[in-house]
Amino acid sequence: MQCWPPAVGLHPCLVFFHGSSEKGQTFYDISECRCHVKNIPGLQGKLIGTCSYGWLVIAGDSISDDCFLLNPISTKKIQLPSLASDFTWTDCVLSSPPHRPECVVMFLNFGYGILNVKSCKPGDVEWTGQDLELHDEWFDDSDCGVSVGVHNGDIYILTCYEHLYSVKLNKSCGITLVDLKVDDSTSPLTRKFHSYCPTYLVETCGEFLRVHCYILHGQLMDISVYKLDFNERVWIRIKNLKDQAIFIGSSGAQVLACSTKESRIQGNRIYLTLPEDRTLYVYDLDLCGLEVCLPCPNVKADWIQNDWILPLFEDK
Repeated sequence: MQCWPPAVGLHPCLVFFHGSSEKGQTFYDISECRCHVKNIPGLQGKLIGTCSYGWLVIAGDSISDDCFLLNPISTKKIQLPSLASDFTWTDCVLSSPPHRPECVVMFLNFGYGILNVKSCKPGDVEWTGQDLELHDEWFDDSDCGVSVGVHNGDIYILTCYEHLYSVKLNKSCGITLVDLKVDDSTSPLTRKFHSYCPTYLVETCGEFLRVHCYILHGQLMDISVYKLDFNERVWIRIKNLKDQAIFIGSSGAQVLACSTKESRIQGNRIYLTLPEDRTLYVYDLDLCGLEVCLPCPNVKADWIQNDWILPLFEDK
């Protein structure tokens, strides 16, 4: 087991990759503003699909279709079926810890009018693939997925036309989408300026949140947060995460939340990185203020890819 900083397991680390030709990764500890270089072979030249419950979903690269779950602390691996190199994915979710029988790994490709999905359970020998049509009846127009998240082990998909679908899976990982019919008048404005207003779904403290970012000319301008009232089927804007913090990676597929009680990190903050940008943005929901910093400025790394991961010292 490699030596990790004391704070690991309490809050996420921002990971920078040193490029496919170099070994090692740099882990940025935001509580101490320090960098730690490590060499986790399972991460070398790979893509992180997502991080949940202390596990990473590792996808193949340009020369390998290998796919597996990895605990970065114990380096324990759980092999998954090979992921075909011609399958393009935009998002990935792990529904629950891998030791639970209901655990599902899902890769998704959000296309215009269609949703391509590959899903499996740990131990399966092949992926179950489906192509699902996304269509908005009110506008009679093709729809497109914008975000995927997990709440209480259930998977949800949000679309450009503000449909929130619950993903129902049968025993063979076949998928049915159920529209929750959330009142879209309570949603933030995303449709007209969708390309500048990415939205992310994340679970924290039993609440299901959507984080709505406004980006202008490649710069983060503002962030708003909404929680879903499952009974009333409405989005409610909130301005206080209390002791919680949210972390969003540059790919958009990495969205984590955790408590800041046992760390030096202040709560009610959102930490975000953007594609091909070395800047770490820190948004204070109390003050509606934005701070920026440059983590690990002297580290030579592939700045195009950086991800948040939340390692755990015990397999969960």
